[in-house]
Amino acid sequence: MNMTQDQFYYCLSRILELREKVKETYLVRKRAQAVETAQAEEQQVDFDSLRRFAENKKNAGRNTAEAQALLKELAAQEAKIRSFVPVTVYGTQIEATQPGQPPLHVLVETDQIYIKKDSRP
Repeated sequence: MNMTQDQFYYCLSRILELREKVKETYLVRKRAQAVETAQAEEQQVDFDSLRRFAENKKNAGRNTAEAQALLKELAAQEAKIRSFVPVTVYGTQIEATQPGQPPLHVLVETDQIYIKKDSRP
């Protein structure tokens, strides 16, 4: 697979963005589970509690679907990087640059792609 410098940089940036979004969806789900637990432990349940529980469950389902879509795209982006970077270069730090953007330092390993954004543009 061939990739331009712009495509390579975009793909790496997108991986960083997707990883952050996936982390956010899990935090939302964790908070939702805490609310569910608190509601389940209440001694008395009123209609509003039931409505909030149902709403929370609906939002959790939407959140789970979003997380699955993000993970699917993340896997696709990582696959693009893996198909572009030769196995012989695995373990070697690669710098990806884009005009006006901070450099990205990439290390592709067999089990993980490490990406670190440089602080300088």
